[in-house]
Amino acid sequence: ENTTIIVFILITIFSLCQNILFYGIFIELPVIVDRLPEGWSLPATFNLISQTAIISASIIFLLRHLAKSNLYEDIGIITTLVIGISAFVLLVFTWNKTTLIYNEYHSTYFLFFTFIICSCDYTGTLLFLPYIHRYKSIMIRAYFLGDAISSGSLAILGYTQDSAVSECILITDGNQTKAIEEISVLNYSIETYFSILSCIILFSLISFLILSISKIGQDKINENDETLTLIDTNNQENQKRTRQFHLSDNAPYLFAMFWSCLITFGFLPALQTYALSSYSQDIYQKTIVSSEVVYVLVQIMCAVYSNITVAAYPRLIHILNIIATILVMCILIIAKMSPCPPFIDHILIGGLVTGLIYLTANGINHFTYIILNIHFRDVAGKAGLFWGCVMVQSGTFLGASLGYILTVHFSFFKERFPCVDYIC
Repeated sequence: ENTTIIVFILITIFSLCQNILFYGIFIELPVIVDRLPEGWSLPATFNLISQTAIISASIIFLLRHLAKSNLYEDIGIITTLVIGISAFVLLVFTWNKTTLIYNEYHSTYFLFFTFIICSCDYTGTLLFLPYIHRYKSIMIRAYFLGDAISSGSLAILGYTQDSAVSECILITDGNQTKAIEEISVLNYSIETYFSILSCIILFSLISFLILSISKIGQDKINENDETLTLIDTNNQENQKRTRQFHLSDNAPYLFAMFWSCLITFGFLPALQTYALSSYSQDIYQKTIVSSEVVYVLVQIMCAVYSNITVAAYPRLIHILNIIATILVMCILIIAKMSPCPPFIDHILIGGLVTGLIYLTANGINHFTYIILNIHFRDVAGKAGLFWGCVMVQSGTFLGASLGYILTVHFSFFKERFPCVDYIC
């Protein structure tokens, strides 16, 4: 019993790294945006680069097919965490350094290390859960507990750091008076934030090393790969007829997953600055940080209301997708109206309404994502989850590409500059 408690704690600490790698930089974007040359288009560029990092997953697929044992999992996890720690440490010193390319400054260091960290996240996604399978089934709860704790930790870090307050100072230069922006100091710096994240991943690495070296609490049954393979083969043969994944039968739900991820995971992040930052930096920052809280609340809701399934409510997913699409269209219209979005003269009202629309769209998408994954697993096991994953990645990448093209190439949205009088 004492061993189980120790292993539960170690796995919880180990699993803290998953959300840190995925959302760590995303949560800090509201603070970084105004300090890098890309300006308000930075989230669109960041989102596209984070999606292209999925190519790193091909390495794990290759290792899984070539390796004759699961030793590659241990080596892969250690390598992933070491690279993740190193990338965050290097970001501490280089996040604001720029490079002159074609007479324009670009945040090459920040974007490069973003790609590295997102690559670590994708490889970790394919390594962490299979590793947890070596332990008793109760340890999966420890994994998701750590995932929820890391989400809450990121939200706390964001709220305590707060946002920079911009103030316009009038300066007289000869016969002219002009306004110059003065930005307040954060409660703690961006460098400190990245340092904290690197320390959290370091704790995850130490916990994993203890688990891997000592092999404490590992389930002997799960260690026997050959037995597992035979059992899995028998199960597949016995359930072949009932667990085949027919694309034609599941096409509506596959498209629902594709569309949901396209509009929210892919396209919506590109609009965040133009829709939210026009009201104030504080509203933008609080909304993005609150998205982590929404994610945790949706997970809790799905666990509590486990009777809500696709089988029980077959039309629910499509209704939710329609609602989410309408909400994203509202955000698109608000972003297009920048620098003069609705209620710009009533910043609190306009920002609160826009923030709630943004968070609601994200919450609906997270709920849809979880419910559809449960459905695909119940219908066809691994095959269903595989095709669901294909829809997630293709939809997210297409949405991120669309957001990048509209934002960066066509300059479809306009930035609202501080200390400038706009006639709205």
